[in-house]
Amino acid sequence: MKELGAAEQRFIESMGLYFERQGSTRIGGRIHGLLMLADEPLSLQQITRVLKVSAASVSTNIRAIMSIGLVDPVSVPGNRQHYYVVNSDGWEARLRTAEDSVKAFVRLCQEAMASPQLANRQHLRDAADFCDFYLSEMAGIAERWRASRSARSAARAPKSKASKGRTA
Repeated sequence: MKELGAAEQRFIESMGLYFERQGSTRIGGRIHGLLMLADEPLSLQQITRVLKVSAASVSTNIRAIMSIGLVDPVSVPGNRQHYYVVNSDGWEARLRTAEDSVKAFVRLCQEAMASPQLANRQHLRDAADFCDFYLSEMAGIAERWRASRSARSAARAPKSKASKGRTA
């Protein structure tokens, strides 16, 4: 990978700070940012060199961002090193994780409200109601995203030679 320009470095550092604000690690965010900009799979060694961080830190953080579905390992024919790319479906995986988390929270509130001592607690009811509303609003978002992405891809696709020569 070529040396990074100022705009690329700013983006990578911004991703690091974003991840950190979201409760993840800054290095994980920087790795994800770098992979978002990469035109090819990157090895652990390349990531280490470009980001100027330790190999142990890259290894630990790459596993963490793989576990949340944002990065995938890939192989390069004839090369035994591990390489990584951004998972183009990673955002859907994050959405499913967020939905699962909200569902778990709703279950906790509902279980608490099943107890006679807690049945009428307004904060529990408000939390469960909000989460139910949130989940109903989010229903189908992944399907709508896939349809939108497919439509954008089709619009960007080069026209075939047969359709270029036609006139209306």
